[in-house]
Amino acid sequence: MIKRLFSLFFGLFLLLLFLTAAIFPGLFTAYGQKEMFAPWLTPEAEHLLGTNALGYDIFTELVYGAKETLFVGVCSSVLTLFLGAAIGTLSGAKGFVGGVFNGLIHIFALLPKLVTLIVLAAFVGSSSWNLILLIAAFGWVGTARAVRARVVHLKVQPFVENCVIQGYSPWHIAVRHIVPNLSDVLLSRFLLGVNSCIMMESTLSFLGFGDLYHPTWGTMMNFAYKRGAFLRQAYHYLLSPGVCIMLLSMAFFFMSLYFERRRTTIQEP
Repeated sequence: MIKRLFSLFFGLFLLLLFLTAAIFPGLFTAYGQKEMFAPWLTPEAEHLLGTNALGYDIFTELVYGAKETLFVGVCSSVLTLFLGAAIGTLSGAKGFVGGVFNGLIHIFALLPKLVTLIVLAAFVGSSSWNLILLIAAFGWVGTARAVRARVVHLKVQPFVENCVIQGYSPWHIAVRHIVPNLSDVLLSRFLLGVNSCIMMESTLSFLGFGDLYHPTWGTMMNFAYKRGAFLRQAYHYLLSPGVCIMLLSMAFFFMSLYFERRRTTIQEP
């Protein structure tokens, strides 16, 4: 019990920290997002992480990048959740409909996701909404599989069999009895989905497919690499966005761990 609560509160603490930075950046930095100083200043009291090649304060970039990173991650995960829940529920049906959607899950599971996203991102252009739609379009497979497994499990439960005997339609059973019992699975998958979407967005942005007008932490790493941070030994510029991505991912992972353990404990006889 204590371990479960620790994972929940630790994840909430990290998430609230980044949410505060995203909503109230002025609490963390006194500088504006585009306020310029001398380029490549080393870390000091006035600039905790120094400045980059254009003279922007790196710590300020991190603070303002939290909003964009969270926006892309959460929006992608919400779309992924809806797609995965819908396709997973339909794939659990019997007959032709279930076979079609189950086959769709297998097809998308076999696709090389990262390679496919890189190719498509090169064609559709680098904007936040394009990345959100692309990540969601290829990130729903894990959610669909988890939902399908739960739907198949629920369909053999006595309360569902009772509804079938009483003559309720499959649509009524799915909407009124199956979907409400998917809440714990969907919550866990949503939290893990945010984690996965943030990592995927960071990878694409680092490779140069991010939105340059709304830079995320992945875009910051791309800028650092391209503008010579290695040559100037400005390792703090390269590592600090990666550390933030890691901590934000840990926040969602620890919260999902709590709800997963809680669901497992409830289901135990």
